[in-house]
Amino acid sequence: MRPFQLQVVNNIVSLAKKENTCMLQNRNILCISGTEWHGNYIKAVVELMKVLSAGNKILFVENPYTYKDALTGVKDKNKVDYMQALGFKSRLSEIHPEGGGTVHILTPPLVFPVSFLPAGKFFNAMLHYNGWLLRRSIRKALKQLDMQQHLINFVSFNPGMGVMTGRRLGEQTLIYHCYDEVKGAHPWLSKHGVKLEQVFMKMVDAVIVTSKGLFNSKCHETKRCYTVHNAVKASLFRQGFNPDVNPATRNIGYVGSVDDRLDFDILEYLFTKMPDATFTFVGRIISDKSEAILKKYKNVKLEGAKAPELLPAYSRQFSVGIIPFIKDDFTRGIYPMKINEYLAAGLPVVSTDFSDLSDFEGIIKIADNKDNFLSYLLEEINTDTTAKRESRLAIAEGNTWGRRAEELSDVIETVERELSPA
Repeated sequence: MRPFQLQVVNNIVSLAKKENTCMLQNRNILCISGTEWHGNYIKAVVELMKVLSAGNKILFVENPYTYKDALTGVKDKNKVDYMQALGFKSRLSEIHPEGGGTVHILTPPLVFPVSFLPAGKFFNAMLHYNGWLLRRSIRKALKQLDMQQHLINFVSFNPGMGVMTGRRLGEQTLIYHCYDEVKGAHPWLSKHGVKLEQVFMKMVDAVIVTSKGLFNSKCHETKRCYTVHNAVKASLFRQGFNPDVNPATRNIGYVGSVDDRLDFDILEYLFTKMPDATFTFVGRIISDKSEAILKKYKNVKLEGAKAPELLPAYSRQFSVGIIPFIKDDFTRGIYPMKINEYLAAGLPVVSTDFSDLSDFEGIIKIADNKDNFLSYLLEEINTDTTAKRESRLAIAEGNTWGRRAEELSDVIETVERELSPA
């Protein structure tokens, strides 16, 4: 049996085993997020809460904006709604996801910027003040929505506010959702975030991570640690499926942030060795240095950030999807959503060996040097077929957010059974 066929069979078997898995139902779920709800990229926590909202009451607390954000603006984020942030109109709004259900979005009050401060009494005092502001607005919203009973406090990659709110809202269960290494994730977070995360992981009932690398990094720091991988919005990305394979059209696509994770040694080698190919980068440009390097090459197109619903149009034009990440302590913890997004469009995938990608062995090509990356890229373009594209799509459709929400529900119920008295 070929690797593609074997993987499809494995997916079907795994799904069959999950038939009796029940999603969380009729629960109150508070999600204190490290991001905002909206934006021009897909967020794991948002997709999970969309699915869970069909059977549960969800309060999604956006990461607070600071007074500095309000004055200067925040790149790649929504403009601050001053009336909400200052409390002159209701901080609560509603979202109705396509799968049914309702998510209540809480815009917290503006807080003081503290990430630049050195560790010490002043930093602690300001962090506690910001925490008090957040707790006050959350308590008011929980009461207004009648969500105070049997509460699950699900803190997603916001360890500072996790420490400030955990065990103070009457929650039944406290969960930390970790999808990146704090150290190296963002300069503003890593300065104090590593220590805060260590404190928070000791407080929680369980940590849920998204990759094997993160599991190995966090499992010794907490009582319980589980892995729930990222997934794909298959209904969206299958719209980028193009059954017509033309090896003469060499459009190599990358969808994701343009930042310091990219391996420019490999990329510049590819740009030079494949002058007749077009390399298209679609995503937020976070690093000016990275942007400057890419702009040097005539066969590189920088499209910038695009709304998720616009991405399938790009996928239809791609010959192959690439993930050219460097290999370091930060990327080791990444389980990239873009693998399944590429596969859902039927695309072959070539990646560096930046992380444990054994789940995709035999499905994607994993290169450990620039020569291998080039060789795999040419091979995948020249040997692609419509049948291979259909097999890749079938694989991606076994890795949906609905499936991941079931796994998340199973983890939370397992944790609560362990916590409940015999």
